[in-house]
Amino acid sequence: MTADVDAVHRYRGIPYERDLGRYPTMPAALADQARIRPGAPYLTVVSADGTESTLSYGELDAASEACARWLRTELAVSPGDVVGMVPLNDLHSVIALFGVLRAGASCQMLGPTDPAERMRSQLGSQGGSVVLCTPGVDCPLQEAFTVPDFTRSPADATPAEPHASIDPASAAVLFATSGSTAASKIVVQSHRNLAVNAEAFRRHHRLGPQERVLGFLPIHHANGVNTTLFAPLNAGAQAVLAAHFDPFEYPDLFRRYRPRIASAVPSVLEALLETWRRPALHPDFGYFLTAAAPLGVSTARRVADGLGARIVQGYGLTETTNFSTTLPVDLSGDEYRSIMLETDTPPVGTAVFGTEVAVFDEEGTPCRAGETGEIRMRGHSVMEGYGGSPEATAEAFRGGWFRSGDLGHRFDPGSGTGPLLVITGRLKNIAKVRGEAVPLEEMERVLCALDYVRDAGCVPVPHRFDGERITVAVVTGPGRIGEIMEHLRTKFPPLALPHHIVRVPAVPRTATGKILRPRLRHQLGL
Repeated sequence: MTADVDAVHRYRGIPYERDLGRYPTMPAALADQARIRPGAPYLTVVSADGTESTLSYGELDAASEACARWLRTELAVSPGDVVGMVPLNDLHSVIALFGVLRAGASCQMLGPTDPAERMRSQLGSQGGSVVLCTPGVDCPLQEAFTVPDFTRSPADATPAEPHASIDPASAAVLFATSGSTAASKIVVQSHRNLAVNAEAFRRHHRLGPQERVLGFLPIHHANGVNTTLFAPLNAGAQAVLAAHFDPFEYPDLFRRYRPRIASAVPSVLEALLETWRRPALHPDFGYFLTAAAPLGVSTARRVADGLGARIVQGYGLTETTNFSTTLPVDLSGDEYRSIMLETDTPPVGTAVFGTEVAVFDEEGTPCRAGETGEIRMRGHSVMEGYGGSPEATAEAFRGGWFRSGDLGHRFDPGSGTGPLLVITGRLKNIAKVRGEAVPLEEMERVLCALDYVRDAGCVPVPHRFDGERITVAVVTGPGRIGEIMEHLRTKFPPLALPHHIVRVPAVPRTATGKILRPRLRHQLGL
């Protein structure tokens, strides 16, 4: 680890080993919670047909230990190995995740709708040879092992405790930086990253035992794992994980499980506003917690007026283990109205425990309040680096901070909250489709590699429910659009595919070859 990267993992002068929360790893948190409250429900999964299945803390402890034993004895998984997993939002996937961690291995998440080529490329880049899938996954990898049913595993009278020997600095969960390409960088989140971020969530949201957090975001992404699974575990709370989001079934989840916090994204809230005709949120409900895509003030106002609820917006990246900042949760009614509803751009809050966030200009000088610059982070929630890519890691941490590529500024609303962060744009050319980052330049490279495509350019188009959609402009001969789309289907998951492909005579570029995206948008009439 370079000196710059090492500096990222110091938080306000506190050494690694002190005051980082109650647990050094999530397996240690599970073992302790299973000892304290073995019969308390930890996870309730609601399947697509509405059927629910629940695991208590004690049951997950026993099931994950049985899974770890199976991995060690049947698949020869050793500490330090990388195990790929193609998960769904189901009990088997959660048990397998904890089983991999308890076996001392790291779990590399693979998107269940990704092409086989992308899965193998990502797993191979990290040296992984074993890949798991759950019974409900239509996995394109023939070499994948289906996870057995460990839900009825009895507790061992003398269970092994591999969590005691896990190095908090070792790799725990690996995620691709986007859901779009095989060339994505692989983020290595350590056990310490996961534990500190879960502790930050518990402190910021004041989450306690027996409270419920409702989520549906897929657990092959950082938000789904850290918000819906690890944060409730740290607090001894109950996680309710839906198999997917359905705007017509979602209200029933509220009535059945009465969550205090519901994890969402802005496009989901827009869908609820259209379908939830007679909303009646229970009195113990706190707020919707949003991230992954920008929150428009119109959505915040409509949720306040139509659902009678608040939105607590957060911000972070896969590289920062989920949330780096979150809006204060104890704002008065007047403060919330002023900060979130009577503004042009709702803020994403203040830095959470374990993380420092600052704004820098192009010269690397900290910006003053109101000045726009690049948002950078350092602290215990910031990743260990990009797996297998020391050059990309060194570039990302240049200057001793993780460089997010996002632009923003700080402002002080004068309400006692301190300076709040506002995101104003992105340095990187990406589209955010349902919260997933789709690199436009990568799609352009794939298109231009086709011998019948002379040039290509992509632009994001705002969309009420998806956040953004992608329109592609191509310079090609007639009758090729269908072939182009079929080719993209072999390279990208469905979510990342463009909504429109348009033939154009030329893609506007600068003298140095950079696409003039505003001009391209105008050319396309967007």
